[in-house]
Amino acid sequence: MKRLSLAGCLIVMGMLVGCSNNRHLGHQTFSAEEGQKKDNLGTIGKILRTADHARVLRDYTSIKDNDHDSEQLEKVLQEIDELVDGKEETVMIDVRIGNYGDVEVRNLFQATSDSLIGIRADKDEIQVIKVEKDKKSNEWNRINAIDNEKVSDQETDSFFMEKNHGLYVMMDAKLENIKNGKCLGEVNGKTYVLIDDGYGRELLYVIGCYENKKSNNDWDMNIVQFISSDGTFKDNIRDVYNVENVFIYKDGCKEVKDEAIRVINLYPNNGLQKNVKKAFK
Repeated sequence: MKRLSLAGCLIVMGMLVGCSNNRHLGHQTFSAEEGQKKDNLGTIGKILRTADHARVLRDYTSIKDNDHDSEQLEKVLQEIDELVDGKEETVMIDVRIGNYGDVEVRNLFQATSDSLIGIRADKDEIQVIKVEKDKKSNEWNRINAIDNEKVSDQETDSFFMEKNHGLYVMMDAKLENIKNGKCLGEVNGKTYVLIDDGYGRELLYVIGCYENKKSNNDWDMNIVQFISSDGTFKDNIRDVYNVENVFIYKDGCKEVKDEAIRVINLYPNNGLQKNVKKAFK
């Protein structure tokens, strides 16, 4: 089966990059007063509340000169695949993108073996995205609706996936980066991968799997992406300006469900509102 097409890559990259200095700001469709009411990010607060990033950076200093650990890299990639091993497996994905402190973009998605549906939200705008696999052709086709707009015409840039699950529609570009990166090894239960993103920047990925979940709200896996202020990753907390947290929940997450419903309820005339509510009910 073909790799993700160029058009498909652009779709996925547009959904995932979201850096603070070049993210899509969208168009304003309501007044400033309404904008305050439609704060899509709600009370999510600080992006770093979920991890001890100072410790992560200290651990990085202890392994940054390691040789490539291909065995550990294969192990962590297999752990990601295991999240969707079941044919009917459903996962939730919560992506929080922002500068070193505040969430600027939040993605809330549900992924199944034949669909990906959810919300890409900044403070003042949402884009609802629905991608479905055609059962006959195995192509994935995308439609979307911004704010209270009607559904767009079906995208003509259909694409094929190497692995048939909505998780890979959203994560393919990121996983390709990880596969092509230098795995520094594992420390304190987290795998460290340093990559060149092709734009003159070094990114540090920190990947951890939560094996002993105590409740459905515990995450199965967290992939944290760091970008430094000068494009070269440094083990200095002051030099990090952009952080992206990806939380993958195999057993669902009430917080993600509730937040997705809260945000879509701000846009009652969105053409995909019913689809989101059904996915996150």
